[in-house]
Amino acid sequence: MNRKGFFIYAFLLGCFFLISNSLLAEDKISGKNREVSLDEWIERAEKHLMNGEDEKALSCYQQVLLLDSKNLSANIFMGNYYYLQVEKVRKDIEFKQTRKNRTNSEQREKYKESLIDLWPTYVKAKGYLEVVLSQFPSSEVIKTLNHIEELHKIIQ
Repeated sequence: MNRKGFFIYAFLLGCFFLISNSLLAEDKISGKNREVSLDEWIERAEKHLMNGEDEKALSCYQQVLLLDSKNLSANIFMGNYYYLQVEKVRKDIEFKQTRKNRTNSEQREKYKESLIDLWPTYVKAKGYLEVVLSQFPSSEVIKTLNHIEELHKIIQ
């Protein structure tokens, strides 16, 4: 299963297991001064995802996690979002470096420097994915976390 397929599968599964919660948070995104329930934030996030509005979904899921830091669907989204964003940048760096005429040691050093710059985003993704793994055993999440650890070994 590719990462996108995993994300969709895990997201839908997370929604299935979602437990209703009546916690409220102030709606700062729409500019309205009213309290919004956890369920409403999740509903908004899902709507934004369906419309391809990842940044808006990200904001909604951040609100969900303020209300419920263990929320499975929010942690799945956040972990995958940050991981896929940083992986795209890393792969672009790898592609550009393979096109340049550098020796292997120069390439490795430049790659290591680039990974160090990207590391905080990997750590962020790792934190969310560890929460997911604590609630939902997934071989795909384990693979992703192992990949993050492999990258960490490169920069050490």
